[in-house]
Formats: sequence, C-alpha cells, structure tokens
Amino acid sequence: MPEALKLRATLLERIRAYFARHAVMEVDTPALSAAAATDPAIHSLSTVRHGPGTADGSRCYLHTSPEFPMKRLLAAGSGDIYQVCKVFRDHERGAWHSPEFTLLEWYRTGFDHLDLMDDVEQLLTGILADIAPVKSVDHWTYRDLFREFAGIDPFAADAATPRPASASASAAASIRLQRMPRHSQMHLPDGVSRCRPACRTPRWTPGLTCA
Repeated sequence: MPEALKLRATLLERIRAYFARHAVMEVDTPALSAAAATDPAIHSLSTVRHGPGTADGSRCYLHTSPEFPMKRLLAAGSGDIYQVCKVFRDHERGAWHSPEFTLLEWYRTGFDHLDLMDDVEQLLTGILADIAPVKSVDHWTYRDLFREFAGIDPFAADAATPRPASASASAAASIRLQRMPRHSQMHLPDGVSRCRPACRTPRWTPGLTCA
C-alpha cells in the first residue's frame, strides 16, 4: 500500500509539472450540479441538499466529469486548462469501472485532434519514463483502425455493406445496440465487435480509446 501511494503521488506530481511546463493552468470546478449528465449512457449519482430556500430539500447531482464547467471557463477566455478531480458515475462496478474515480481532463485552445494525439503521447511517455517505459506509439485514424481490424470503411459503409464479423458476434452486438436509444446507437456493430478485441493488444493508441 505505501508503494502504491508513493506511485500515485509521483504520477500526480509529474502530471502537474508537465502542464506547468506547457503553460496549462490548473482549475477546480464544482462537483455538484443542478442537472444530471446529458449523455444517455452515463448515469449520475444524486443527493439532496437541505438548508435555506429548500424547504423540502433540493436535489442535486455529483458530476460525471468536469467537462461543462471547464468549457464555460474556456468560453470566458481562460485559455488552456486542466483538472484532476474525483468524479462519480452510477451503475458502474467492475474490473475497469468504479462509481468513484480520479479523472484527468484538459483542454488546449487552438489544438486540432492531431495536436492532441501528440500531447497525450508526450504526457504519457514523460510521466511513465522510468515506471512503464513506452517504446513506440501508434497513431491511427478512425478510418484506418476500422479498415485494419474490421475490414470496413466507416466513411463508405452502409446497410448493404457485407459484414465480416462472425454471425454470433454480429447478432449479439446488434441486439445490444437495438436496446439503446436511437440517437445513441452506433451503426457499425460488426466493426466495433472486431475492433475492440484487436485493441486488447498492448499498444499505445492515444488517438483512440479501445477499452
């Protein structure tokens, strides 16, 4: 346990040092909100606040990420910002999920997605240099990833495109997606079912999260 605490402290120190070198300002935004998360796949934890002006109690929600208040800061002219904070998500429990966890979120003004890929790579290779050295980093475009692992061009595929995944995987993925709200469905279930296992191979892919 002491070693884990020391490692955590070291990583946090290095993260803050990285952003300080790049003139990215640390901010601290509220964890409580009057509204829940808008993403239909993310569930907010709620609580009730009592006090003046709340005779019957006022329901509020623990943030699932600091995205919205940080974007308000950006709109107000804050410039590059980052935050390390506790966030909360209901219906989360498993090997890779917890109802409470620490999240690093940052925003870079004037950066495109390729700049951000480089930023993530520099951050991770820097803070992990003597802990878990990264030998190489692959940068994939969304299109190339689907082409390589699913045999599908996501920019050209339609309902008539042949499905390369196994019938059982396709059926299972389709059933799961059909249960989701229409506006949140991904219309390439076969590609997803093939890309996700392929991404389990240990490779740094800062442009895409395959978990």
